Amino acid sequence: MRLLLAAVLALSTLMGLPTVTPPPVAQAASVCTGWTSTRVPPSTIRVLRTATGQVQVVDFDTYVQVVMRAEWTTGWPAAAYQAGAMAVKQYGWYYTMHWRGGTATGGCYDVRDDNSDQIYDPSRAARPDEVSAIDATWTKSATKNGSFAMLGYRPGASVACGADADGYHLYQHSSRACAAAGMTVDQILHVYFDPGLAIWGPAATPWAIFMSPAAQDQVTVGTSATLAWVEQPASGTTISSRLVSLLMALPRNASCAVDRWVPASPAWQSTAASPQTVTGLRAGYCYRAVVALTDSTGATTQWQSGTMLVAPAAPTATFSSPLPNVVTALSGTTATVRWTETAAPGTHIVSRSLVTERAGQVAAGTCAGVQWGTLTSTTAASPVSSIGLGRLYCYRYRLVLTDSAGHTSTTVSGILMGPSA
Repeated sequence: MRLLLAAVLALSTLMGLPTVTPPPVAQAASVCTGWTSTRVPPSTIRVLRTATGQVQVVDFDTYVQVVMRAEWTTGWPAAAYQAGAMAVKQYGWYYTMHWRGGTATGGCYDVRDDNSDQIYDPSRAARPDEVSAIDATWTKSATKNGSFAMLGYRPGASVACGADADGYHLYQHSSRACAAAGMTVDQILHVYFDPGLAIWGPAATPWAIFMSPAAQDQVTVGTSATLAWVEQPASGTTISSRLVSLLMALPRNASCAVDRWVPASPAWQSTAASPQTVTGLRAGYCYRAVVALTDSTGATTQWQSGTMLVAPAAPTATFSSPLPNVVTALSGTTATVRWTETAAPGTHIVSRSLVTERAGQVAAGTCAGVQWGTLTSTTAASPVSSIGLGRLYCYRYRLVLTDSAGHTSTTVSGILMGPSA
């Protein structure tokens, strides 16, 4: 798909520059590197070294530098290099998120090192202008129509800026003309990838992205959990301090999408860097982490994680009438069913269903081995009056409880045996 650059740009002629096009490949159900962030580049990428058949784990920044050296020629304006750096970075980044199923000696791989993907030849070091272009765009990422963009690129011809734009490829020769005309990297990318392109960059204040639990996610945890996040200072600043703390809330129908959050009790705080493990979480509660970052200019921002639901024990019930594992003979046609309910700590009972089950006595005066069927059901609380009980029948009661964390339990009572005469 691409040829290694080896010649100086010849005016008005097509050079052997790379062609990078999103291949129409069905995505595999499993993952390889499995990167998920669309804001923070992956730390590594798995590269198939075709000469040896081995899979090599490569530092992602190094990978982008090496590919830039192979895929872009010399002597171009800085904005053209920056547009190329964005394309190279997003191509590799995209495939750390979308595995195509490739495996070789050493496991799965995200990309190949040849012209099937991007040329990766670590024997050739990146030039200073290429490294500068990568550094200038490292904190940027791009989406198209709301999805992370795989920015394809092709050599194209030496035509006017954007004359060959198709919305999906950066054409290298004409993009050079854009840069020569004074366009910025963002303007160049919009020329070639609009409509629908959005370019994201860090704010003027420090920011953080939670990886675990990721923003917008709800995860179920035990009484301890690991918090992980990535920090990025604004350009020209450093992170001078951080404070990580916890908020908590009562779930609503097993969901942590609630309106009211309060400081966690007992309180938990840390000034240490990611990752952090927090313990002592209370069963049945929702938690979320907040990291407050302060930079060297004194600017402070706060960033929240996704939510964590601490799985509680299921609610319990205890029948006092009819007593569990006991067969009680009836003397009439009515009985009172009684039980107590206990919710797990931090939860409350949100619904119940008391089902009356009935079976014909297999022999007069015995309920052993009967086939139970549902007779009636009610959502009433204890006690419940059970009426219309008949002769030669057996009765029992099945109680299903659901709590505010979404957990359910089923408890079965003892048996009431109607008279045989």
